[in-house]
Amino acid sequence: MMAKHATLNDAMAAGDELAEAEIRYRLLAEVFEDSPQLRANLNPALERAKAEILRLRATKAAAADTPTPAAGAVVAFDAERFRKSAESGT
Repeated sequence: MMAKHATLNDAMAAGDELAEAEIRYRLLAEVFEDSPQLRANLNPALERAKAEILRLRATKAAAADTPTPAAGAVVAFDAERFRKSAESGT
Protein backbone atom coordinates (compact mmCIF):
# COMPACT_ATOMS: atom_id res chain seq x y z
CA MET A 1 0.00 0.00 0.00
CA MET A 2 1.93 2.98 -1.28
CA ALA A 3 0.07 6.25 -0.91
CA LYS A 4 0.15 8.65 -3.82
CA HIS A 5 0.15 11.58 -1.40
CA ALA A 6 2.88 12.43 1.09
CA THR A 7 0.62 14.04 3.68
CA LEU A 8 -2.95 13.76 4.87
CA ASN A 9 -3.51 17.35 3.82
CA ASP A 10 -2.36 16.56 0.26
CA ALA A 11 -4.79 13.64 0.05
CA MET A 12 -7.64 15.77 1.41
CA ALA A 13 -6.88 18.58 -1.04
CA ALA A 14 -6.88 16.08 -3.91
CA GLY A 15 -10.19 14.57 -2.74
CA ASP A 16 -8.65 11.07 -2.61
CA GLU A 17 -10.74 9.39 0.11
CA LEU A 18 -8.87 6.09 -0.08
CA ALA A 19 -5.47 7.76 0.35
CA GLU A 20 -6.90 9.79 3.26
CA ALA A 21 -8.10 6.65 5.02
CA GLU A 22 -4.79 4.84 4.42
CA ILE A 23 -2.73 7.75 5.77
CA ARG A 24 -5.05 8.12 8.79
CA TYR A 25 -4.66 4.41 9.49
CA ARG A 26 -0.87 4.64 9.21
CA LEU A 27 -0.74 7.63 11.59
CA LEU A 28 -3.00 5.91 14.11
CA ALA A 29 -0.92 2.73 13.91
CA GLU A 30 2.27 4.69 14.59
CA VAL A 31 0.75 6.27 17.71
CA PHE A 32 -0.68 2.87 18.71
CA GLU A 33 2.84 1.38 18.67
CA ASP A 34 4.58 4.37 20.29
CA SER A 35 2.08 4.96 23.12
CA PRO A 36 0.91 1.72 24.71
CA GLN A 37 -1.11 3.66 27.30
CA LEU A 38 -3.39 5.00 24.53
CA ARG A 39 -4.18 1.63 22.96
CA ALA A 40 -7.64 1.35 24.52
CA ASN A 41 -8.59 4.72 23.02
CA LEU A 42 -6.96 4.15 19.63
CA ASN A 43 -8.20 0.64 18.91
CA PRO A 44 -11.76 1.70 17.91
CA ALA A 45 -10.35 4.43 15.63
CA LEU A 46 -8.02 1.91 14.00
CA GLU A 47 -10.91 -0.50 13.39
CA ARG A 48 -13.05 2.27 11.86
CA ALA A 49 -10.18 3.35 9.60
CA LYS A 50 -9.58 -0.25 8.52
CA ALA A 51 -13.28 -0.75 7.74
CA GLU A 52 -13.32 2.48 5.74
CA ILE A 53 -10.28 1.38 3.73
CA LEU A 54 -11.93 -1.97 2.94
CA ARG A 55 -15.18 -0.24 1.92
CA LEU A 56 -13.39 2.28 -0.32
CA ARG A 57 -11.26 -0.42 -1.95
CA ALA A 58 -14.36 -2.52 -2.64
CA THR A 59 -16.15 0.50 -4.09
CA LYS A 60 -13.15 1.29 -6.27
CA ALA A 61 -12.92 -2.33 -7.48
CA ALA A 62 -16.65 -2.45 -8.24
CA ALA A 63 -16.42 0.81 -10.17
CA ALA A 64 -13.49 -0.55 -12.17
CA ASP A 65 -15.49 -3.68 -13.07
CA THR A 66 -18.53 -1.70 -14.21
CA PRO A 67 -18.28 -0.72 -17.85
CA THR A 68 -19.02 2.93 -18.48
CA PRO A 69 -21.14 3.74 -21.52
CA ALA A 70 -19.35 5.51 -24.34
CA ALA A 71 -20.11 9.17 -24.90
CA GLY A 72 -23.37 9.48 -26.79
CA ALA A 73 -24.34 5.84 -26.15
CA VAL A 74 -27.99 5.02 -25.56
CA VAL A 75 -28.62 3.67 -22.06
CA ALA A 76 -31.75 1.76 -21.03
CA PHE A 77 -34.21 3.79 -18.97
CA ASP A 78 -34.79 2.48 -15.45
CA ALA A 79 -38.12 3.75 -14.11
CA GLU A 80 -37.41 2.27 -10.65
CA ARG A 81 -34.76 4.92 -10.05
CA PHE A 82 -37.39 7.66 -10.28
CA ARG A 83 -40.25 6.02 -8.40
CA LYS A 84 -41.01 7.44 -4.97
CA SER A 85 -40.36 4.92 -2.26
CA ALA A 86 -43.16 3.85 0.05
CA GLU A 87 -40.84 4.49 3.01
CA SER A 88 -40.60 8.23 2.36
CA GLY A 89 -44.19 8.75 3.50
CA THR A 90 -45.22 10.77 0.44
